[in-house]
Amino acid sequence: MSLTYQVIDPASKEALEIFETVTKKLLNKYGLKTLAKGEENYVDVYEGDGFKRDMSYHQGITWPWLLGIYNDTFINIISNTKNKTKKKELEIKHAEFVASLQKVYKKAFYEDGIVGSISELYDSKTPFLPKGTLAQGWSVAEVFRIILKK
Repeated sequence: MSLTYQVIDPASKEALEIFETVTKKLLNKYGLKTLAKGEENYVDVYEGDGFKRDMSYHQGITWPWLLGIYNDTFINIISNTKNKTKKKELEIKHAEFVASLQKVYKKAFYEDGIVGSISELYDSKTPFLPKGTLAQGWSVAEVFRIILKK
């Protein structure tokens, strides 16, 4: 749904259900979790020795770069929505999403992890500590692409 040429019509019932599920179960203020809480082998804190961290990498940890795919999907849904009232509602929700991202990552950029950058990943529970590579290019790129509307 995030692609230029979508496989699933972004305005279809199925697409909206997928997007709502992702929003409800995977989205948090720092990115998308790789697995929903409650799923088998879910891990919400990236910690431990190398083996334990490797085993948790894709089991629920939050990745900021996935926000780019989420945002592109959101925009495609808006662009393909014909109902003007629904479209306006989605535009408002998207603007709130971007504003929230700006607030969260302004703080992260100036106070968390390494000043002037964004971490590779975050724990998926409060206080959402930055983890992994302290200055990750793809995290920075996707967050900036959304905030700067590029």
